[in-house]
Amino acid sequence: MANQIATFFHSYPPEEARAGIADHIQSFWSRVMREGLQVRVAAGGHGLDPLVVQALGGAPQGESPIERETARPEEVGQLGSDAG
Repeated sequence: MANQIATFFHSYPPEEARAGIADHIQSFWSRVMREGLQVRVAAGGHGLDPLVVQALGGAPQGESPIERETARPEEVGQLGSDAG
């Protein structure tokens, strides 16, 4: 799945692609899935798209997008929903 996400982002500038991949994985993957992927990256990333390895090779670059959107529910953010 990580390679499919990278394939989508290949048309983006490299910095945006890396950020997009990391953001997507942080937002939509379970903790167990993220940890498993990190183990694979730490072991050299065999079979992973280089953009995935680059996106996940270091410490997180910023705040969690989930935290950003749920920290202040009274303010609907860019990705927020007014459905509830």
